Amino acid sequence: MDLVPADTRVFLFHSPNAAHDTSGAMDPVNQWLSKDRAQSPYANLSVRDITLTPDGSGGVYTIVVCTLGRANDATVEPDAE
Repeated sequence: MDLVPADTRVFLFHSPNAAHDTSGAMDPVNQWLSKDRAQSPYANLSVRDITLTPDGSGGVYTIVVCTLGRANDATVEPDAE
C-alpha cells in the first residue's frame, strides 16, 4: 500500500461482544464511515484498508486506514539532476 504519512490516518474500533452480536460488530464502524464530511476538512477521506483482528475475548478490533486526499492536491516536482 503506497501511503503518504502526512495524508494517512488510522482509526481503531473495538467491538467487545462481536462473538455474541456478529451483525452489530461493524455498526460503530459503518456509522462512522457514513458521516457526511462534505463541509469538513476531511471531505476527501477515502478508505484504503479495513482489517478485523480478534481481541482474544470474543470481540474484534477493526482497524481502518484512510487517506485524507490532500496529497493528491500537492504538486510533485521532479528531482533535479
